[in-house]
Amino acid sequence: MVLAAGLGLFFASVGRCAVSLGIDELEKSNFAVLHGKRVGLITNPSGADSKGRSAISVLYQGQSTGFRLLKLFGPEHGIDGQTGAGKEFSNGRDDRTGLPVYALYNTPEGNYRHPTPQMLAGLDTLVFDVQDLGNRSYTFISTLGYVMDEAAKENIEVIVLDRPNPLGGVRIEGPRLDSSFTPSFVGLYDIPYVYGLTPGELARWINAKYLARPCKLTVVAMKGWTRGMVWEDTGLKWIPTSPNIPTIGAARGYTATGVLGEIGIESGIGGPAPFQIVAGNDWNTSDIARRFNALHIPGVRASPIKYHTIKGKWAGSSYDGVYLQIDPRSAGNLTAINFQAIEILEDAVDDFSPFAHTIADQRDMFDKVSGGTTVRRQLVRGTSVNDIVRSWNSGVVRWAVERQPYLIYGMTPAHPENATSVIAASAAIP
Repeated sequence: MVLAAGLGLFFASVGRCAVSLGIDELEKSNFAVLHGKRVGLITNPSGADSKGRSAISVLYQGQSTGFRLLKLFGPEHGIDGQTGAGKEFSNGRDDRTGLPVYALYNTPEGNYRHPTPQMLAGLDTLVFDVQDLGNRSYTFISTLGYVMDEAAKENIEVIVLDRPNPLGGVRIEGPRLDSSFTPSFVGLYDIPYVYGLTPGELARWINAKYLARPCKLTVVAMKGWTRGMVWEDTGLKWIPTSPNIPTIGAARGYTATGVLGEIGIESGIGGPAPFQIVAGNDWNTSDIARRFNALHIPGVRASPIKYHTIKGKWAGSSYDGVYLQIDPRSAGNLTAINFQAIEILEDAVDDFSPFAHTIADQRDMFDKVSGGTTVRRQLVRGTSVNDIVRSWNSGVVRWAVERQPYLIYGMTPAHPENATSVIAASAAIP
């Protein structure tokens, strides 16, 4: 494992990729799994090969090998990745290819998070190539499940072009869904908040455990990726997955501060370091930073900061807060930082109460992202964050066992058998 991490850092330092992505492996195979098929592609700019070419361009140009790319589908934020969180966007046509583009999100005409039979008409295969964050509340994995569900009904194959989990494949943390809580688009699966799987591995679990009727699933595996790798080890360039995730730092920070934004606490969105800041107005930032650092969270260091938003609804506003520097290989519980921040602010900021000035929609979204009402009720009762985190442990331990049959990659530099054997295994899981 040490050798694998060392090699990853070496390749990254000289500008070479230690990891060959699923889309790279598809290209190397001359698109063998697509031959003779009519194809739809679910993607956005983060779906690119290791040279930076978009999945749309790669598949469009690859049609000469014997398949047809007929339709494109965009998850939340649109196929161009530019639409803001929660904002509607419309169906249309792709300027580069002329292909029809269908929104798998909210449109002015209605909610189309599930692809409709009309959207899927004329297709044999759906290819999914979108970079995930490794976090249950980031909606791309919900889109994956909805696509697989509808594909099964229409007898359409789903091919997942696998990508790294930017948090690595070892980190598992956070609450699972409350048993009585209704799943939502930001909390669809009973898995920990940080679940430690690649999109292809999660797709295998979805097929076996979430879908009433499994689809025909193919995973085109990466080569060179191991569970101990964080993004910096891969040698890959980070491509923004959405407007507020422009960097790998923001991708990691999303897990540590993303919940806070649901109840109006600033997390740096619109500024230079989105999701890497906890901020408000007229705070004693030195005191708050001292309190964070006194927690001795492994790999996390807080520094006082004053920042100005440069875009978004509150562009030009100024905030006082702390910047969280997070070591990507840290053992610190990133999910817990959201709630540790609340506990600190209750002590450090006069008249601060996390839910006193929220509206029902904000509390509802906090619950959805947290996986139910349990965490909010614990905070209101004054349960310590240490006890809250301990209450997650049994679910995390169960998940470490439950996920085992669906793993493709190990901890050693040996990559999976090959794409073909992973493809065969995908359909065989009970």
